Parts: sequence; structure tokens; C-alpha cells
Amino acid sequence: MANILHISRTMDIGGAEKIVYQLATDLKEEFDSVHIASTGGLWEGTLSEKGIQHHKILDVESKSPKTLATNFRILCSIVKKYKIDIIHTHHRMAAFYVRLLMYLFPKIKHVYTAHNIFDNRLKLYKYSVQGAKVIAVSIAVKEHLKKQLNLNNVEIIYNGIKIDDSKETSPEVTDFAGIKIGFIGRLDYQKGVDLLIKALARLDYSDYKMYIIGMGQMKDELQKLVSTYDLTNNVEFLGYRDNISDLINSFDFLVFPSRFEGFGLALAETFLREKTAVVTNILGFSDLINENNSVIVESENIAKIKEGIELLIRDEEKRITLGQKARVSTLVMVEYDVFLKKYSRVYKNSK
Repeated sequence: MANILHISRTMDIGGAEKIVYQLATDLKEEFDSVHIASTGGLWEGTLSEKGIQHHKILDVESKSPKTLATNFRILCSIVKKYKIDIIHTHHRMAAFYVRLLMYLFPKIKHVYTAHNIFDNRLKLYKYSVQGAKVIAVSIAVKEHLKKQLNLNNVEIIYNGIKIDDSKETSPEVTDFAGIKIGFIGRLDYQKGVDLLIKALARLDYSDYKMYIIGMGQMKDELQKLVSTYDLTNNVEFLGYRDNISDLINSFDFLVFPSRFEGFGLALAETFLREKTAVVTNILGFSDLINENNSVIVESENIAKIKEGIELLIRDEEKRITLGQKARVSTLVMVEYDVFLKKYSRVYKNSK
């Protein structure tokens, strides 16, 4: 047995955060103690109920010298007090902290999961993951790490999804009689919600409603954009929701207009519920998408995103056919037991 510490930016809504929660809780019995360090968030209460100890740190994204010093001191204290053997990082700046910690605690084993693709600060990135067992969440992420950081021993472990066949729906969506479209994700630049709103402004169709699920720093800006384009009757911001499966079941289709991604957990969840989507042709989605399960459009091309949305609005048969094939093509890739077994093996080999 051993003691493990996960370091995440937050424990709020998000694909990486969900993976941290799953690994911490569903592999808990393999460790003497399980700890998470982050700024906190929506998962904190549930973690406590599950016996996972959460430690507050400042935002690991920050490069402030004061923040760096404070976080390093807190993490040193956690490692000493709880005799941490393995640290699993889920953010590249978190990996930087562990790289420094390893000078003081040379016996620590470092596991780093790359959840996304980055093209900046590559020298710091490469330094941070030295000595770590590196996991990529997709082929695209692995290829990026190989090309940009010259890492050749990267293992792919697809994010796992607990699959259920519930057909429950959400009245706040199904009560609308027109076409129901969904978006799920953080409201930030990466996810391309601004592009989506601009595409909706060009639609030659009005009997639809776009439901935007998620929270983020761009919320106010996006709401202003909706008002600017006079879309207040067509776009509804639902904020955070914990009934994601019910909502996906309620949509006719979804849109994922991301500028970049590591994998696309919400997209995979959509496919598993036999729903199709308009998806940008970015590397991070490439493991999941093909012409038989989705409508693929050019990234950052508002006109193409609009055309993809119009196609699915007007062709119900295509929506159904693509959705059925999407579930089949995704099932094997995100099998939850396989996901847990692969990480369990990584941890055991690190002890």
C-alpha cells in the first residue's frame, strides 16, 4: 500500500477534474490514503464524504512568485505529513511543482496525465515532466508530446465513462417544441462558444433553442454577445448542471466548436447516448469522430459551423443514423473498467 496525492487546478466542473475525482474515489482501496490538492470547487463535499482529503492551494496556473512559494510550501508540508509516495499531476504547472519537490523528496514517483495540447512554454513543459510516467488521453496528445517535447515513452489511456442506458430527459429542455440543441463545456476561449453564437446569428431558421451548459470566465462576454445578435429568445445559459445525461437525452443534437482539445469527454458522453454533434476538425477530437458519426466542420470557420448546424436541424433521419453509429464507435474506447485497470497498473508499477 502507499499514499497518493493528486494535484489539479480545481475540483470544479471539467473533464480533467472529473477524471481526478474518478481515480481518487474508485481506486481508493488500493492506497492507505488518497489526497487531492487544488483550489477546490463543486466536488469538495463529495470527496469528503468518500474519505478523500482535500487540501487547498492557490491556482497552479499562476506564475506569481508569491503563489509559487506558497504552493510549494503547502505541497512540501503535505508530502511530509502524509508520507506521500506517488504524486499524480493533471496540469503542467502542477508537474513543475513536483519536478521541484523531487529534489527534496527523491523517492517520490511522479505520474503526469496530459489532458490537453499546448504549444507555448515548451522548454518549461519538458523540464516539468522529466522523470515522470507520462500518460496521454488521446492519440493527438501523444503525438504532440512526441513532436514538441521529444517524449517517446508515452502511454495512451482514454478517459473512462460510466455507461448507463437511462432514457430520462429534462423537462426544462423537452418542454420546448422546436429543435433543441446543446453545448456542454467551460465558457472560455478554448471551447469556442463565441464562434457558436456568431454561427447561430447567421442561421436561416428560428424555431430552435440552444442550451449552453457550463460555467467560466467568458460567461458575461458571451451573454452580451447573445444580446448583441438579438438571440435572447434562442439561447439559454443553464450554468452548471449535474443531470448531464438527462440533458443530452433531451437534445436533438449538440455542437462542439472547440479551438483545441485533449480528448473531448463531453463529446464521448454525447456519442454514448446515441446523439450526434457538429464537431470541429481539431486533433483532440480525432480519436472519436468520423464521417459516419458526426458532422465535421473546419475549426474557427463560423460559416461552416452554421452550415453544419443547419444540416442537422433539417435532417432528422441523418441525426438518428449518425447518433446510432456514434454510440457503437465510442463504446470500446471509453470502457470504464479498462480505464481503472490501466491506471491501477501504472500506480502499482510506480510503488
